[in-house]
Amino acid sequence: MIDYIFLNQDKIIAMLALVLFSLLTRTSVGMHNQNWIKTFSGTMTLILLPIITFAITSVIAGNIALSLGMIGALSIVRFRNPVRSSFELVIFFLMLSLGICAASDIRWLIILGLSSNALIILAYFVNLMMKDYLKKELFASSFSEGNTTNTLEITSKEQHDDLFNS
Repeated sequence: MIDYIFLNQDKIIAMLALVLFSLLTRTSVGMHNQNWIKTFSGTMTLILLPIITFAITSVIAGNIALSLGMIGALSIVRFRNPVRSSFELVIFFLMLSLGICAASDIRWLIILGLSSNALIILAYFVNLMMKDYLKKELFASSFSEGNTTNTLEITSKEQHDDLFNS
């Protein structure tokens, strides 16, 4: 067992890096108030999707018959819930790509993981600076990100009768 771990040390490092980049992506996307990513479902999707992709890519590497069979089997699987925004779809595609990069070459995993998260974090700070200095936000905020029902909760230190009676 110990020999198997030492022989597959690169795969263990890749899986740990995938978990790290998944959590970094969750944090950097969450900075933009994308609340869908802060749920248990969103977080676990981000953590598990690259690891599953890494495992599948590692298994089918070099075996054309197995890869065609796996593609056929995976083409049957589909998500039942709709993707709420194009950005959510891009993040899922990023997680799949991280898993493929980890199976191919760990250097590409690090390059893609760091560069994509750096861009997401950079967009957050640019938006923050524009809001502070130019009094204008770079991105438009939307209450409905594909949701059919919206709730606005207001907390105030003082009671406002107009709002309370409305």
